[in-house]
Amino acid sequence: MGNRSTKGQLFLVAVVFLVIIIAFTLLATRFVSTQPSPVVEDVSWRVNGREVTSTIVGSEVEAHIFVKATGEYTGSIVVKVRKDIAFWFDRDYAVSTTPVSLTGAQRFEIKLNFIPDEASSGSLRGYFIEVEFSATKAQWVMDNSYPPRLRISAVGD
Repeated sequence: MGNRSTKGQLFLVAVVFLVIIIAFTLLATRFVSTQPSPVVEDVSWRVNGREVTSTIVGSEVEAHIFVKATGEYTGSIVVKVRKDIAFWFDRDYAVSTTPVSLTGAQRFEIKLNFIPDEASSGSLRGYFIEVEFSATKAQWVMDNSYPPRLRISAVGD
């Protein structure tokens, strides 16, 4: 009988401990301030100031991103130009981190310049943009189609 009593007490302690953990978790999520993420409003590729959907290897390309605040946001915005690789992991090609403090419906422009080093052929389909909002852990990824993703031709194609 003493063995059964000890098991019952251990079970009761485990249940009380679990209830305490759940209660603290619920309270912590209630008091952690959450801020809304900005939204990506417009993204484009530009070469010599003109909007493009394709260009050639070696040309200077500007990834042009507009974000708009949906409330107060203080944190970093990470913009990545990534290589779109078929049947494999995509790879970062150019990365920019911009600290911001946005309020209301404020718009913010980010530009990231890069020079494509290989043409869209074989396993490389092209380039795309990914935006991460560090403070809210939110992410935006360019649609998986061409355009809006950027195709690159070899010189003379």
